[in-house]
Amino acid sequence: MITCALIFGFDSPEHDVSVMTALEIMKNAPSKGVRIKPVYARDGRFYGGSELCEIGAYTPFESFRHEEVFLAGGRLWRVKRGKAKCECFVDAALIAAHGGVGENGALQGFLDICGIPYFSTGVFGAAVGMNKAAAKTLMKACGVPVADWVTLKRGEEYKDLLERIEYPAIIKPNRGGSSLGIEVADSAAEAVGMTETAFGSDGELIIEKFLVGADDVNVAVLSDGVKTVFSESERPLKSGTILSFEDKYAPENGKISEFPAKISETAKAKLNEYAAIGVKLLEIRGVARFDFLVRGDEVYFNEVNTVPGSLSNYLFPEYSPTEYIKMLITKAADMPRRRSDAGNAGSVLLNIKPKRR
Repeated sequence: MITCALIFGFDSPEHDVSVMTALEIMKNAPSKGVRIKPVYARDGRFYGGSELCEIGAYTPFESFRHEEVFLAGGRLWRVKRGKAKCECFVDAALIAAHGGVGENGALQGFLDICGIPYFSTGVFGAAVGMNKAAAKTLMKACGVPVADWVTLKRGEEYKDLLERIEYPAIIKPNRGGSSLGIEVADSAAEAVGMTETAFGSDGELIIEKFLVGADDVNVAVLSDGVKTVFSESERPLKSGTILSFEDKYAPENGKISEFPAKISETAKAKLNEYAAIGVKLLEIRGVARFDFLVRGDEVYFNEVNTVPGSLSNYLFPEYSPTEYIKMLITKAADMPRRRSDAGNAGSVLLNIKPKRR
């Protein structure tokens, strides 16, 4: 029996998407061989309990109705009347947190410290993946095409810069996700107002050349660090100029994407080639989704999602939801406990007796 901590929530703009991913996982959890323990993060605390399997627990969430828990030393602990009691040993963690500290490497580092294995990208890849400018810079350095962009930080003078760039241009949070806070400006005058608004959600922005006629096309990967499996490509359907949050999660006609994407064989080959570069460069583990912009045979890297929505199960239809979840959890349990990667150097040093002088 594998005991898995399903970690989700956190104070991110994508909090609700994370909850829906976690509920989907719990609904399709294997009935044998795996025991899932929900660990919901909110306001700097962790909560557990079977009540978290129902959506009603979050509408609204009332912390006093739920038991507080925490992870330490490879175990899940319950807090009751100010005292901690070990509930169980944790064999693996499944990360279902989108955005913020759940996806930017902070949670991954925390799990490494706790000695809890996870089949997901580690600290480095998660941190870079969450920073769009950093990911673009590294991919470009490896020869992968990207659209021209500049970054702006809150407090910098940017009005002159906005007068010099080419329009139309996309303005978006550098560390955002789920298409939240993205706008298209057709002129410098529009960009000024949009930039001031966008700084309300992120202290650093990307202003990127809008590639007229390009489609968003995604490809997911499953990688164990040695072998990588690529999904068929997907073209998300958009109702306007850009792919919006509503297009992704609440489309008017109920259809989210074209799968497989109807693109040229040349473009397909480039998608997998560039995604393979990203897998190696960012040390991708588990499932990730690479998002590209495709215009004819031209392919441009856009961003990488190291914790994709619903963990991209829909891009691997050869797996049923239950089979997919079991595979991810089983792979996680087989991962080394990263805390012990350096061996037992600490205990060895403690046993060394200093020489008398």
